Amino acid sequence: MDTPHTSPNASNPGQRLRDFAQLFRLPVGIMAGIAGCATIVALNHTVPVHHYWLTALILFCMMSAACAINDYWDVEKDRVDHPERPLPSGRLMPQQVWYTAAILFGCALVASIPLGIYPFLLVAVSTAVLWEYSHLLTLNGILGNLIVATVISGLIFLGSLVAGRPFAMLYPIGFLFCLAFAKEVVWDIHDAEGDRRQGIVTIANRLGDQTAFTIAWGLLILLLGSIPLAVTLLPMAHPWVFTVFALITVISLGIALARFQTQRSSQTYEAFVLWDRLSMVFGVVALLGTAAPLSV
Repeated sequence: MDTPHTSPNASNPGQRLRDFAQLFRLPVGIMAGIAGCATIVALNHTVPVHHYWLTALILFCMMSAACAINDYWDVEKDRVDHPERPLPSGRLMPQQVWYTAAILFGCALVASIPLGIYPFLLVAVSTAVLWEYSHLLTLNGILGNLIVATVISGLIFLGSLVAGRPFAMLYPIGFLFCLAFAKEVVWDIHDAEGDRRQGIVTIANRLGDQTAFTIAWGLLILLLGSIPLAVTLLPMAHPWVFTVFALITVISLGIALARFQTQRSSQTYEAFVLWDRLSMVFGVVALLGTAAPLSV
């Protein structure tokens, strides 16, 4: 990999911090930690406080490390699709990114030990999969999408394990899986050219953009239709909280998807990414209403 030996931001700590924040997709890690803690609150508010901190630390470190190692392996693809990112632009060096990802994954593994064997195993398996994610993409990008969606939905499962109610959030786990998979499909539409150059098979470059959009819309419609069924059939502590914020989550993302589909530009893509981040906030609030009361 042909890169400079010295980072151009070595003498500018402020810019270096901004570059690492961009590398980590900082809002993603923060919201992952909050979502894990929200799961614990919804399921069992008697959990010790330090378990909240450990859960938040694990999820923040894992998501940040996953973004970093993904950029490390995908630097050539990102030179086409995302040249503004810190690594393909040369603002960070590959070895900086590799060591940072390794340290963060290590921190997540160490932090999971006090939570018990099952959280540790979940974190260990997720770490191995996320480290090898870009290599798995070369086998099949659609498989990669499914893996990412599974890992993302696993953050709720981790919170459920910590709360001692591992199967109490199966519907939210499925909801988050479908939402994450839809977003992965849309991102592959934007990244189609870089994926083609690297020989990565995705829905967008194998079946076409319209098929990819159709699948994304199908998943959002499925989620929208599942909301009244979930409220009717599942015992929920706060069904109206779930209903309102789940609707906001799906509808806001659908509006951003429609704009991106009708006007394919970097601006509408960035708007889709922004609404993805905001939908995470709405989804966390919805999460607080989904769990059955402890007495059920």
